[in-house]
Amino acid sequence: MRKLTFLLACLFMIGVALVNAQSKSITGKVISADDGQPIIGATVIVKSTTNGTITDADGVFKVSLQGNAKTLVVSYVGMKTVEVEAANNMTIKLESDAFVIDEVVVTAFGLKRSEKSLGFSASTVKNDEITAAKGSTVMGGLQGKVAGLTITSAGGTGSSQKVVIRGITSFSGNNQPLYVINGVPMQNDFQGNNSSNNSVDFGNLASDINPDDVESVSVLKGASATALYGSRAANGVIVITTKRGETGGKLTVTYNGSVTAANVLRVPQNQETFGQGWPFWDPAENGSWGPKLDGRMHEWGAYADQSYATIPASYADYKIMKKPFSPIKNNMRDFYETGMEYNNSISISGGGQSTSFMLSFGNVTSNGIIPTDADVFKRNIFSFRGDTKYKKFTASYDVNYVKKHITAISSGQGSDGASMFQEIVQMPVDIPLSQLKDYNSMYHNVDNFYTFYAQNPYWVVANNGNEYKDDRVYGKIDLTLELAKGLKWIGRIGGDFTNARQRNWNAIAKPSAGSWNYGYKNEEPGTYQENNSYTGQLDVTSYLNADYSFGDDLRLTGVAGVNYNDRSGYALNSFLYGLSQPNWYSLLNGTDKPLTSSSIYQRRLFGVLGQFDLSYKDWAFVTLSMRNDWSSTLPIGKNSYFYPGVNTSVILTDAVPSLKENNILNYMKLRAAWGQTGNDASQYMTSSVITPTQVALGYGSLYTPIDGVLGLTEGNRAANQALRPELTTEVEFGFEAKLLNNRLGVDATYYNKNTKDQIILATIAPETRFTSQARNIGLVNNQGVELRVSAVPVKTKDFSWDIAVTYAKNTSEVKELWEGAKEYVIFSAYGVNFKAIAGQPLGVFTTPQAATTPDGKVIVASTGRPTIDPVNQKVVGTSAPDFTAGFTNRFTYKGISLGCVIDMRQGGKFWSNTAELMAFDGNSTITTYNERQPFLVPNSVKNIGTTAAPVYVENDIPIGWQAMYSYYNHSTNTVMYEKMVLDKSYVKLREVTLSYVLPKSLFVDKAISSMEVSFIGRNLLMWTPQENNFVDPEATNYGNDLLSDFGEFSAGPTMRNIGGSIKIIF
Repeated sequence: MRKLTFLLACLFMIGVALVNAQSKSITGKVISADDGQPIIGATVIVKSTTNGTITDADGVFKVSLQGNAKTLVVSYVGMKTVEVEAANNMTIKLESDAFVIDEVVVTAFGLKRSEKSLGFSASTVKNDEITAAKGSTVMGGLQGKVAGLTITSAGGTGSSQKVVIRGITSFSGNNQPLYVINGVPMQNDFQGNNSSNNSVDFGNLASDINPDDVESVSVLKGASATALYGSRAANGVIVITTKRGETGGKLTVTYNGSVTAANVLRVPQNQETFGQGWPFWDPAENGSWGPKLDGRMHEWGAYADQSYATIPASYADYKIMKKPFSPIKNNMRDFYETGMEYNNSISISGGGQSTSFMLSFGNVTSNGIIPTDADVFKRNIFSFRGDTKYKKFTASYDVNYVKKHITAISSGQGSDGASMFQEIVQMPVDIPLSQLKDYNSMYHNVDNFYTFYAQNPYWVVANNGNEYKDDRVYGKIDLTLELAKGLKWIGRIGGDFTNARQRNWNAIAKPSAGSWNYGYKNEEPGTYQENNSYTGQLDVTSYLNADYSFGDDLRLTGVAGVNYNDRSGYALNSFLYGLSQPNWYSLLNGTDKPLTSSSIYQRRLFGVLGQFDLSYKDWAFVTLSMRNDWSSTLPIGKNSYFYPGVNTSVILTDAVPSLKENNILNYMKLRAAWGQTGNDASQYMTSSVITPTQVALGYGSLYTPIDGVLGLTEGNRAANQALRPELTTEVEFGFEAKLLNNRLGVDATYYNKNTKDQIILATIAPETRFTSQARNIGLVNNQGVELRVSAVPVKTKDFSWDIAVTYAKNTSEVKELWEGAKEYVIFSAYGVNFKAIAGQPLGVFTTPQAATTPDGKVIVASTGRPTIDPVNQKVVGTSAPDFTAGFTNRFTYKGISLGCVIDMRQGGKFWSNTAELMAFDGNSTITTYNERQPFLVPNSVKNIGTTAAPVYVENDIPIGWQAMYSYYNHSTNTVMYEKMVLDKSYVKLREVTLSYVLPKSLFVDKAISSMEVSFIGRNLLMWTPQENNFVDPEATNYGNDLLSDFGEFSAGPTMRNIGGSIKIIF
């Protein structure tokens, strides 16, 4: 037995020796041929075996060769795979090849598709581009980076964003894209008040995503791309994919933090020639129509003219103020303070053998540029995302909780209490704003504020305001079961639920008896308003996903399933006019009972859908999409609509490989698409609405119920049992090319889309018992081109230069309205109308025009001002831009990166109430024409005959200096409205970033694995045409849809941000 044991041991030792003699260890390093940097995670496999490894953080690998093996296969995503003969201490260089591994694009319903198979335009932006400037919203990170995607921000942090893809298509419906996060639609309601009076913007719900949580955003532009969403997809789809943990991944903690300071980007430019008065100097006036500024010491403020009032005994210590009669430099700009924004997020991710997770928290805290804490934005987002796999079953689950708290001041016109910005822009140019800061002092309080026609803006900030709070939960559960080889079932349920509370208050402002303002200034009794609301969405999808190949040439994939969507909400609004006690804002504190109204809605959508993709030899692709929707907002029995789409693409360079032989053309794809999508009707347009009775009286209204008797009235909107959804039909053609070793890229698209059956509220004859009815009218055409050119002019081992230019031109035309109609008024303010006119672009501005003689001379009235044409209005432009463009540039040297984004818009118009108000008050630079000396209206005549038999002679009636204010007053000279419709062109420096990634050698064997520090700037510079020296043309208080294209009603300034950030990975 001992001999046998010894013999076996000897044989074992001999075997080990033979094996060692036939194997050897090889070490080496894998680097990039482009920049010489080590490639982390490259796969190194011994050819024809499963023996292999991956490179470490320094690109180093170690692998064993068995027997006669001597060839290594080295690969990495985005690099050309190479085979090399093994040698110890070898260095392997991999060359980039952007199209060896095709990029995956997330499309409708979260379906992942090969980029080269797409027959439609789809732009994808990755996280590093989205978060470069550390903004608080995802869409803000896309500005200027996607052709055909127009993103405008209404104001500062937390305000709403308008996103338009390929132009406006709907007169009165929704023009915003559908937002989809991880395959589930999310809500995007505007929060706030977008009317002209006491407007306030608390943002839109699609902004409730932490940008640091986002992996990528795909922009689906055309109808073929979005057909699977049917009646919700006419305006394109924004597909957001979030980051997830990795199965088998180590525990990773990532911290992102930034701090930025904010100041005002632009304030209106005042004239600096004339001071307080109207037209003579008057200490109580709130305009700059007075004498020329001469710098001499001048009395000002309350009691400076005691013909109004004498100093009362209660203010016995009051001394009449004096100051130089001079313009105040930076008067408006100095009113605003430096705001601060703090943006912090942390995530923890990891995974086991069959599970992965990511837990994240993001906080944004911003105290804006308004004095005090009147404009504070706080948002907290908690997110959990996980994945579990067990045999043929996979579960994916997300849950997000959002909590916001926002305070804001009202903009627009103060109907129930003064609004801050209007008080500022009307102030005479020689009144020092900074001296008004102590609004409780006897010189600047409600009793003695210098003018009868406004409130101290600091008092307004401190006493009038708005507050918004919400709690939101959204997420989904995704289940996948592999039924057979190539066949899967996917079930998904998602929800999005928000509870919100809005409050608005305006303080009591009543001057004391005998004070300067008593009897002259309108009293403000104080108001309080509460709005409590809920919005919810439930989305359920079930479908089969098949993927089969037929030989080596044909591959067929497809999905077929059903989708159910339920959206509901309610609102309870109470308004109290007249407060009993000051500074107590409650519905209990009223001189009368509050007026309360409520509303509730629910809408449902059921769809059957399918998509089928056929590929031939992986270079020719055809996709057919279809969906049929049944909508609860359309008439019963007439609510079924079919939305098809088809697209195709051909990879020419794969079909004809000889095209790549000269190494000039590396990749060429042609694509074409056609599709139809819808824009569903709002709820309850097919039925009448019952409302509480309200009887208008001479001074107010009478509301029911009265003495317990309920009074209900059928609403004035008639039902329409033939209503149809708006239908968009679109065709597009495009190509994509890579040239010069993929150093130059071109992506171009032409599209043409028609949207018919516009849903509007049309006026109808009152004898029908109604005043309006929802009806389908008209046809709008949008066609245009989109272009993106990217290049890498320089790329060496240590240095690279990347640039990209986007360009988009969209032309819209209202092809038809309805029987015999030539125009439709979308919106109007004062004398400016915003219209849809047949044969013109959608969104045309018209204003009153001067009456003229047959040969074009202006006819003036006895005042010397132009008479107004009683019939015709003047078309002064359209809201649509001539084109939009973006430019991105980035230099990278080793660990240092410098980048910028420039965004521009050329053409288009917008109405500015700020410009209108400043002309009215004499603060605008246009009011100093001819040094305010008398002048004749150019090219004018007067009528010395009769209206019926006019006789025109040369005008000799001047605009006198004492009546100059009436010439620039839009009420007394409505021709001036044209001057208030301004050019909307701009060029903005959207982003500047300077980043440095610290060397990895600093973190060897440390808890920290990497660190990046950055300087960041957002909206640092802006250029606009000379005629707009008033406001940022993007600023608006009309919400985030078509109405915002009309312009701004004293919306206030936007901000620029500058600061720094740090990113640490543990």
